[in-house]
Amino acid sequence: MVETLSRSHGKKILNFFALFFMLQFFAGIATMHAKGNGPEPDVKVGERLFYGLIPTGDGSNSCVSCHTMYSADTMNWNPSAVEMAKVAAEMDLATFKEHLLTPSGAMREKVHVKYQLDDEQLFHLQGYLKQLADTGIEDEPLSINKLLIFLLFGGLMTFALVDLFFTKKIPYKAIHVLIIIFGLAFQLKIVAHETIDLGRSEGYMPDQPIKFSHKVHAGDNKIDCLYCHSNADEGKSAGLPSAGLCMNCHQVVRNGSHSGQFEIAKVVDAYENNKDIEWVRIHNLPDHVFFSHAQHVNVGKRECQECHGAVEEMHILKQEHDLSMGWCLDCHKETNVNFKGNDYYKTFEALHKDLAEGVRDSIQAADIGANDCMKCHH
Repeated sequence: MVETLSRSHGKKILNFFALFFMLQFFAGIATMHAKGNGPEPDVKVGERLFYGLIPTGDGSNSCVSCHTMYSADTMNWNPSAVEMAKVAAEMDLATFKEHLLTPSGAMREKVHVKYQLDDEQLFHLQGYLKQLADTGIEDEPLSINKLLIFLLFGGLMTFALVDLFFTKKIPYKAIHVLIIIFGLAFQLKIVAHETIDLGRSEGYMPDQPIKFSHKVHAGDNKIDCLYCHSNADEGKSAGLPSAGLCMNCHQVVRNGSHSGQFEIAKVVDAYENNKDIEWVRIHNLPDHVFFSHAQHVNVGKRECQECHGAVEEMHILKQEHDLSMGWCLDCHKETNVNFKGNDYYKTFEALHKDLAEGVRDSIQAADIGANDCMKCHH
């Protein structure tokens, strides 16, 4: 009886494993069928084509010369390598070929007209772009900077101290003393400057999700700052324009003078699909600081350029000043207030009397409490 049950149990186990392996076999066949049995692209060849190491046509530029891997401090109007790779990865080979060799749009037609690639090269190039879209780009290699120099001086000072008190290989003690003095002075200077700059971002110039140029909009096209940043006149924050406001112009303007169709298409996509454009904030004060645009723009009649620099000349917007407390206090001491004819200041009767009697010829922001601690830290 026990032997019969054991054999029955063994058959069930064998049947289970047989069914399991059969299912695995058919699943493998289905996967192979889904992927296809065609040749795989040689991504190394595709990479060489992208970098121009394999000729792509007489007089043609390499792909990377326009579609760069890393950002720079000047505006590159072309899509980045990763952006372009993500678009190419979604195309079939026929569409990719048409997009590359017979493109629409004035900007791409100028550059792509000299490309001469056969189907095999296109297959490898698209394979590389698909891989690039999946993996992204490695971080840009670090260059020699102040930290490495700081550590170098630290090493030299350590060597000088050890030799001065222990090994005594170098007979001239003055050399050790000079190394220690200069090294310590340099390190203290670096520490002091880095401490002072802690939390400040002067010159900050991040990449944005859309290549928006203030020079094109505020400079060339003379669009008023308050048209896009309408909250600045009445609110604490200047505010950011919605995609709907952008579409007031870009409903008609679909080709940029520099960027072609690619960047404006992002605005259209955000508007049509009700998506937010995730702009990267540039000017950012600490949480313990209160600042009101309305106080400066509306009441104080200050121009945007006084704090933000000549934005109408910037393709890539950057933080022009350090926005430190000292910078604000100096501005309050030096800036004359438009006191006459401004109802906001009518309560300062004593100062109005001084102006009328010639006791004062001007009023600075600091004179009416702009530099009081509680004005910004309350």
